[in-house]
Amino acid sequence: MSPKSIARICAAAALLATAVVGAQKSEQDRVRVFASLPNWTGYWIADDGVENALGVSGRTENGAADFVRMKLAAPLPYTAEFATKAAAARKNSRGDTGKECGFPFPFMMESPWVLQFLITPEETDVIVAGREIRHIYTDGRAHPSPDDVWPTPWGDSVGKWEGNVLTVDTIAVKSGTFPPLVSEHARYSERIRMVSADRMEDEITVVDPAALTKEWKVTIPYQRVAGLDRMVHGDCNENDRNPVVDGKLTIAPAN
Repeated sequence: MSPKSIARICAAAALLATAVVGAQKSEQDRVRVFASLPNWTGYWIADDGVENALGVSGRTENGAADFVRMKLAAPLPYTAEFATKAAAARKNSRGDTGKECGFPFPFMMESPWVLQFLITPEETDVIVAGREIRHIYTDGRAHPSPDDVWPTPWGDSVGKWEGNVLTVDTIAVKSGTFPPLVSEHARYSERIRMVSADRMEDEITVVDPAALTKEWKVTIPYQRVAGLDRMVHGDCNENDRNPVVDGKLTIAPAN
């Protein structure tokens, strides 16, 4: 073997060794970051009394939508023009006697169904028993450019960790009939944190010059669901099979 060939082999080996060390360092960094993240394992439900008033479909027994008790349904500081639009949207939603499916953001954060937080260094996912999933990217990325983003039911969320608090910025949420009724230009800021072993809260601030005269804040509390060892996904087109009994989510036999 010529000296030149030996030199090439040595150079290739050196590059491979450097790549392996770089990969190991990257993996070690990921493990280090993972170890620094809070532990939000378990199953959580909004602790505002709504789950006792509504079935998992988000409907009362007579079939009419009833969001009055929800924190997200509190009075908003509407502009005069948007107040008229919101009133018309509420009226139309009451006339719909079917079951609501596909809870959008931010309603999914206060829906009557159980939710779970899946935390990784790259993103935190909010998984709801109704099969909705929300991706909150924490890898340093920005929102897509205006040409590449459009309104969806869950919007686009990017976040970062400030100690044990997850701060989130969400844009491009499609406007609908779920509370809060705001425009597709609304921007949502969140501070999600654990306040005790069995309590969490999500402080949401909504800024929407197209619909609101000033920013609006609401805090949604959560309690840990006891006695639930796995996520039980439901179908809101079926009969409610997850009644809340004595403050605990249960599973009832099919009709």
